[in-house]
Amino acid sequence: IKCMAVGLCMLQAACAGSQHTGVGSPDDPKTRELISQTIELVATRYIDPISREQILVNTLDGLSSIDTNIRVDITPSELVLQYDDRVVDTIALPASIDDTVEADNMQVWSEITLDGLSSYRLHSAKLRNSATEDIESALISGAIRNLDRYSRYEGPARAENARNRRDGYIGIGVRVVGGSGYPVVKLVHPESPAARAGLNAGDQIIAINGMDMYGKPSRYTADLLHGEEGSIVHMEINAAGSTSITPLEILRERVIDRTVHAEIRDNILVARVSSFNSATASALGDSIMKAKLGTGGLRGVILDLRGNRGGLLQQGVAVADLFLADGPIGETISRVVAARHVFTAETGDLTEGAPLVVLIDGRTASSAELVAAALQDRHRAVLIGSTSFGKGSVQAINDLPNRGTLTFTWSRINAPSGYTFDRIGLFPAICTRSDADTTAIHQVAQALSQRDKTASVMMRWRRLDYQDEKSRRELRNVCPASSHGETFDVDVALELLKNRHEYKNLAYLGQEEIADTFASQ
Repeated sequence: IKCMAVGLCMLQAACAGSQHTGVGSPDDPKTRELISQTIELVATRYIDPISREQILVNTLDGLSSIDTNIRVDITPSELVLQYDDRVVDTIALPASIDDTVEADNMQVWSEITLDGLSSYRLHSAKLRNSATEDIESALISGAIRNLDRYSRYEGPARAENARNRRDGYIGIGVRVVGGSGYPVVKLVHPESPAARAGLNAGDQIIAINGMDMYGKPSRYTADLLHGEEGSIVHMEINAAGSTSITPLEILRERVIDRTVHAEIRDNILVARVSSFNSATASALGDSIMKAKLGTGGLRGVILDLRGNRGGLLQQGVAVADLFLADGPIGETISRVVAARHVFTAETGDLTEGAPLVVLIDGRTASSAELVAAALQDRHRAVLIGSTSFGKGSVQAINDLPNRGTLTFTWSRINAPSGYTFDRIGLFPAICTRSDADTTAIHQVAQALSQRDKTASVMMRWRRLDYQDEKSRRELRNVCPASSHGETFDVDVALELLKNRHEYKNLAYLGQEEIADTFASQ
């Protein structure tokens, strides 16, 4: 495809026919590589098979998000491009390609996509006036438009923010607000270089590395604070409530968001885990060890997963491993070999068998649900709260050449007993409700009195075909999902942990101990 000026393309539009003239900046090696990789990833790694031809149609149809006059159809032999309800071009599809050499023909699909884009730009002023990154975003978003609701594309900026949440970033550990006046520190991460240097929320940043920061936006300020690990940033700070300016030298480090918030109540560790990033399991392990070393030792653990939407699957596995001596944690199933995994406990029970309660609600999802399901299935924990969200699928996060990411589902999760909690969620042994006029003592007593009924529901839960909509809704309505985040759930958990006999009665609900069902797979 030859690059030509837009004006020349417009003059030749009437006679362009099926000759696909270049379109300027979108037709370059980087865009071609980006589109090629997108189509191939979806074709080979999405959980359900989808043909490259269909992905091609979806990809080009994504341009309709920029210009609604665009419509793409397909016949067995050609791609049909329509604009403003009329056919403006057709592009021949490649002959059937043997799967064994498909990888060598990846460029075919990107070439057709760019040919289609070139043709549409001849007719669409909106496309001609769009930035390359916006066109790329429309094409990639189109490629995944008809996949499941967890599939998404994130451009370079949003993808970088997501990477920082998962893996941390190199900086000093502050969030700032800028724009008018001097940038102001909004948040200081605990145990970060900034916290150790004495920075506080409300402090003004007067200068960074000798540069006056007056009027600088927050993004610009953040970029100056980032840098190489081990390097020093020189700052001048006007502390909140002070009239003096203080010079500081702060060493940049990797800063990872805190996801574990722990406290001790009567020798019971109450640990709220907000999500799973690369430091979650180690942070929770540290909290457990500190609790064990305290006066009186560790009498129990309340693992609060309410509102936890998941995160890194391997970190969820590692968290479950902290509480299990051995045996299965779960498995992932997929048509993609690389997405199939069997997870088993390897590190031993760090709590040495201390009673464990897990709090869940309607926003507990994904890897957080795997943790709760594994501990419930293995009779290692009592679940308290409401039915969870029901996201038993795993998303692959694929880095793209433009530094964006393409995320889509590539496997489903099975709990140790073999059931999938996708779309059904988890059922708690003690169902708490915000409108219930009751006490924690009465809530525990009621759960014990309904033990057989709860066990029956759990057995039905594990045998459910998640595609059976009627049964799925009926079961979820036994304890409807809620997300109130109340302290009452913690009170119920503390009450249950006071009595080891009552705790065991509810921990061993539904079935015998799960065998190592994955050992032979």
